[in-house]
Amino acid sequence: MYRWRFLQFKSSMGRLAIHDWRKAKLSPSRCAIMDTLLDRIAKMQSWPIKICGSLKNHPGCSEIRWTAEHVEHRIFGYIQSGNVFVMLVGCTHKGKVYDPPSAFDTMDDRKNAVEAGRAELCDYDIWSSGEDEG
Repeated sequence: MYRWRFLQFKSSMGRLAIHDWRKAKLSPSRCAIMDTLLDRIAKMQSWPIKICGSLKNHPGCSEIRWTAEHVEHRIFGYIQSGNVFVMLVGCTHKGKVYDPPSAFDTMDDRKNAVEAGRAELCDYDIWSSGEDEG
């Protein structure tokens, strides 16, 4: 039974922030690790700081973090009431170098758009994300 619900940013062109990033940028094994992590944390009452933490220079924002194939991965977003995590952008990083380099700016822009009612969110279904990968 899931205790958490994941939503993702949906652009005006219909692009899905996390689904599309996952499909375009992550290898099958990285996708599997991400799916397993999200499935596990969705069942937890609260998340350990090692997995989810707040972002210092971005009040109200958090990141979900994991490592796959020796690469650090992040999903930036924020927690809404009712155990909902809004996922705004996915990225990888090494040190202070993020891919995409604009990940923090994108997160801030998308969060502002959502809060102002100028953007849409949709459900992120963990296990259906991989259906189109064969």
